[in-house]
Amino acid sequence: MTSQNYGPKWLVERAQKCLKCDPHSAKALLITARTLHPQDFGIQFEAYCIEKSARNSRPASVLLLEMFEQFKQETALWKELQIVTGALKSNTDDENGLFLQEVFSSLPDKAQFDILLLSADHCSDILERCQLKLLLINRFPDAITEHGEPLVDMLLDAEKNEGEKLAVNRFRRVMVCEVLPVICASKKVNCQPKQYHKWLQKAVEFYTVYATQPAWKTADPNGTPKGPTAPLLSPQAGKGQSFGFGELTHPWEKLRQLLVMIADKCGWDTKFVPDEGRPFTVNWLHINEHYSRAKSSEAANVRKPVFYSTLVLFLQAVHGFMSAVDPEQFANSSTSPSHQPSLVLLEDLECKRRVKKHHKHAHKRRKLDTGEKEGDSDSSDDPVFHLPPATLRLNKVTGVTQEVVDMFQTAVDCWQLLSSNETFEKDFNWLLHRWKADTWPWFTAFQIDRFLFKAEFDQALRMLQEQYKKLSTAQQTAGNQQVLKTLLQTAACYFRQSQHSSACEMTLNAVRHLPTMAKDTPHAAQSVATTEKMYNKNLRQLPLVPCTSLALLPYFVQLLLLSYKKKVFHLRDTEDTALGHMLVLMQYDWPKEEVLFQELIKKLKRQGSFSYPIFFQYIINIDMLEEFAFLKTETGGKLQLDLLPPNPSVMRQRTVTRNITKGGKEDFRIAMEKQVVRCGENLDALMRTFLTNERDSLQRLLM
Repeated sequence: MTSQNYGPKWLVERAQKCLKCDPHSAKALLITARTLHPQDFGIQFEAYCIEKSARNSRPASVLLLEMFEQFKQETALWKELQIVTGALKSNTDDENGLFLQEVFSSLPDKAQFDILLLSADHCSDILERCQLKLLLINRFPDAITEHGEPLVDMLLDAEKNEGEKLAVNRFRRVMVCEVLPVICASKKVNCQPKQYHKWLQKAVEFYTVYATQPAWKTADPNGTPKGPTAPLLSPQAGKGQSFGFGELTHPWEKLRQLLVMIADKCGWDTKFVPDEGRPFTVNWLHINEHYSRAKSSEAANVRKPVFYSTLVLFLQAVHGFMSAVDPEQFANSSTSPSHQPSLVLLEDLECKRRVKKHHKHAHKRRKLDTGEKEGDSDSSDDPVFHLPPATLRLNKVTGVTQEVVDMFQTAVDCWQLLSSNETFEKDFNWLLHRWKADTWPWFTAFQIDRFLFKAEFDQALRMLQEQYKKLSTAQQTAGNQQVLKTLLQTAACYFRQSQHSSACEMTLNAVRHLPTMAKDTPHAAQSVATTEKMYNKNLRQLPLVPCTSLALLPYFVQLLLLSYKKKVFHLRDTEDTALGHMLVLMQYDWPKEEVLFQELIKKLKRQGSFSYPIFFQYIINIDMLEEFAFLKTETGGKLQLDLLPPNPSVMRQRTVTRNITKGGKEDFRIAMEKQVVRCGENLDALMRTFLTNERDSLQRLLM
């Protein structure tokens, strides 16, 4: 047998055969082989594998170090090092993983450093490389000065090069959640303030988009997934070789912690930073109070902390408010046990415009003092009149708690501060543009609510009209709740601007998008009466109304009735049809509208007659029926009433008699008796029928 037969390959194969029955002989063979052939990688690697299989961490560590020092060019070595470093990255209790961690820990510090650094350089996957660099920094804190900042730049470049369009992507998540907290917590890293500002902006965008991302539905009825099933997963996620991205909990608290660290790095006063343990209003007052004290100072160490602290508080407050208003829109809604319907912010229809205290026109002031109803003039462009301050109306039944009101008020106040000076406004608008905030539906919805709240109806209408155009071009708009909200808020704006015809049109359009109501549902006006009584009339108390038929029908009816009252009721010559429509609408919130009903009756008596052929289709209120029955009598004034629908056959029968009105009284009496039987009918169903069938007439009379 030649010496070639006893070469490295033969020795390795022989050792492998002996390993199964005689491990000691196998080790002896490999020791001999290593002595004879010290430059052969195969022998060294096989010796390492034997020690690894025997769970001998120390000898395996020695062999691994020798291979790393001598055979850096071997592919098999780097594959093994990848497995070892993979065990370091995973917090596993797996026996093999724990053994590999022990092997690595047995290496000298210099070798550990070099292995992690060179392993990172051998990684083609950016996230793998990033994780190894983080391991390096965590094990060797001094390395952060050289590798910290470039690590952030690497992730930002990867995000750009990969063409990531969304802020919520795997590179940004690693940068914001894993890398920045380590770098910003280190006292060894000292970057320029502009660098920290840039990082903070990236973090604010990421956490905001993450917290407000839509709730992904697992599948549609056909089983097809909707939306990205795992928007942050890296290619190797779940294999123990990369970041495994699960749910990111408490994003706002994590953003606040990062803000505190960056504030410390930039030398800011951290008293401006919102505290998660304080209510929204307290955080706002805290920022505003400290800013007011330091307002005379325009130094960056005052402006910057105020700006970024207010920005973070603003976004969190908007998210909190919109989560309460439209819980189904956000990802965390799936974990909520309650299924509250979404809410829509509407105008306070009962709030009247008030006259300014220092009235230039004394004659108008005297007129009001002598008994004219204050606020009946609804002229929006009259500078004499203004709307009182606004707040949101509490309604715990629908989920409008004090906390929800505070979140909205805080968001409005923060917006005001962020727009209070040229520097803040410029930076704020620049960030919103850079983040493409106009593509965030929740942000657009808040802006509309804010305009309504501030009585800036022109701006609100512009946004609502743009939104309606987008929704109209989308498919299946019928029954779309967002369309319903848009129409309602548009109607509210038109009403406040005294454009009653347009308000009526939008309201009647909204009726078509109302969800269906169960037949046994109690009358809406009675249901809401117990939850919305007694509120301060010196304020505009804007209601947040659930998007249900039960809650919205009363608002529809009230808006239409007030529009008729303002536009046509006080005219000298009012069409009987308009008065009849008002009668139908008055039934809904009876007896609240009894005073207006009596005014209408007086108007009819002055006219001497009243014609409304659809009277018996829609009037079922017993008090109204009794009143009209009385008006027909001698005692009631013998009012000429034409309330019965036209019936050609009856008219022909009467014309052949000498008394053309023969049978008229009897027909009226019979119709009244039949109508009394209908008094128990469901008013909600009746009102929806009325608003649908008489739509054209309702709108025409307000033109």
